[in-house]
Order: sequence, then structure tokens, then C-alpha cells
Amino acid sequence: MEYLKENGFDIEYKPEITAGELKSLIENFQVLLVRSRTKVTGEIINGCRQLKIIGRIGSGYDNIDLESCLKKKIKVINAPDANSQSVAELTVGLMITLLRKLETAFTSMRKGYWLKDELWGNELSGKTVGIVGYGYVGRRVGRILKSFKCNLLIYSRSFKTASLEELFSKSDIITLHPALTSRTEKMINNDLLSKMKRRALIINISRGKIIDENALFYHLKNKLIQGAALDVFTYEPLQKDNRWRTLSNVILTPHIGAATEEALIRASMTVAEDLVRIIKGHKARYSVI
Repeated sequence: MEYLKENGFDIEYKPEITAGELKSLIENFQVLLVRSRTKVTGEIINGCRQLKIIGRIGSGYDNIDLESCLKKKIKVINAPDANSQSVAELTVGLMITLLRKLETAFTSMRKGYWLKDELWGNELSGKTVGIVGYGYVGRRVGRILKSFKCNLLIYSRSFKTASLEELFSKSDIITLHPALTSRTEKMINNDLLSKMKRRALIINISRGKIIDENALFYHLKNKLIQGAALDVFTYEPLQKDNRWRTLSNVILTPHIGAATEEALIRASMTVAEDLVRIIKGHKARYSVI
């Protein structure tokens, strides 16, 4: 905000704004900056009179109706690489948490137990890891895993070392990093999950809709695969009585992949600097449309 003010912008900061409030206020603004919580729907965009630019402070932009933006000739910018290190570090951290049964270790110690004999785990080193989606985050995850001497299988639209079916059948751990699009929604379906090893683990830190959650729940509940770590869900926030909370072989985090101070600073400044570039007549470094 300080940087934008120095460059002549008038700022209104509303971090807890509701959909109704945004709809009523949007016609007053030429620029809108949002993170993942705020849904910029077609209804909101169609109510804009002056809006020229939407900046997504982060990488994914599935919370913005791009089709409506195109119709209204609204430019959309984002920060596709700003969160990558934070998301990649959490991804590998979740792998180790599952392999070493750390959630049980932490909670049992707080309850007064000493479960040393029950908490034999496995090393990440030497495991075959399948990476689905090989953009900024997927590549960073791969670089970290190479230091653990993991064998990598990679599948993405632009680069692959294995078919999706081969990746699911051969991997000890599968980690998901594709962007959510109409093509990738529920791309991880029952057929693919059925190919996984019974001792395999799956990590989803991308978007909940990437997976057919009914199929995944079935495989986990019936111990057809060993476990999962989920940071994202089809519907967020997760309700208190949500079924995912009932499974002992799943660890859950509340969509915190990019939740580090470093990532927030990088993402905010990436979008702010591009915004200033556009206003000065230059081309944005990171333009969605």
C-alpha cells in the first residue's frame, strides 16, 4: 500500500469485505486487488463502470470470472511464482509428516502417551514421487526432492516423463500441482486412484476440485491407499462436521500453502509493481488476460 501511494494511488483497504459489500462498492474503483478468499464473480464484474484492472495477489485465479473480464475489457494480472517456494516447502513437509507419522507423535505426546514402538515410519529418500503439474510449484518441488534422492515421475500438459496412468501405478507418493481449469477439474478420478499402490500417499495442495473427492474418500476410508495430506477442498472453509475430519489416515491443513510472510510480500509487490507498469504505459510482467 505504501508503494502504491507513493506512485499516486488512492487506496481503500478492506480485508474482510463481503460479497455484498464488494458488489455495492465496486463501481467506485478503477483497480481491484484480491487474494484467494474474495470471489470476483460475473455479477460483480458486470456492475463495474470504471474497473480497468484486477490484480490477483497470488498465483491461482479461479476466483475471478475471466470470461466476464474479457467482455468488459478488464485486464487481469497475478503473481504466478511468488508463492512457489512456500507451497513447495509445505508440500515436502506434508510428505515427511505422513511418512514419519508426526501428527500422531505430536498429539499423543500432548496427551501424555509415549508411543515410541508404534511410530516406526519411512524415509522420503529413495521414494518414487509422481508430480502432476509441472509449473512454478511443481518444478520447485522436484528440485527439493532431488536433494532427497527421490525418483521423479512427471506429468503435465507441456512436459512429461510418464503417462498419468503410469505415474499413478508406480509412485510411492503423488503430489498434485496443476492449475484448476475445466480440463483439470476432477482429473484425478476413481480409475486413476484405483491404480495406486496400497501403501502409496497422495498430497493435494493445488485445488480441491482437481480430485473427485468422493472417490478419494472411498479409497482412504477402505484403506485402498495408505494416506493423504489435503490443504485444499472443494468447499472451503471446511465445516466442523465435515467427513474429512473423521479419517485417521488423512492430515488436514486449512489452505495455508502460500501462508508465509515472505510469499505475501513477494506476491503483493509483484502485483503492485505490475500495476504501476501498466499505469505508466508499459507491459505487465505477469498478465493473465
